[in-house]
Amino acid sequence: MLWRGLTQVTHIKLLLFFQTTHTGQSRCSLSLSLPLSVTCCGFLEYMFGLLNSWCSASQLLLALTQTATNWLS
Repeated sequence: MLWRGLTQVTHIKLLLFFQTTHTGQSRCSLSLSLPLSVTCCGFLEYMFGLLNSWCSASQLLLALTQTATNWLS
């Protein structure tokens, strides 16, 4: 199960893709290397707290989906 694997992860690399609010056309990529040794709920709290001011909920969901897909590959 994916969540069980999250408790054993010590570092992840999360790619965030978001559009700038000024032009609506520019796309940016931000790569984060985050140290983690937390449970599933702690992981989600940490990520939402960290990224809340950086991007919208839909953009965050996309980034998490892409990261989960990479873990399963």
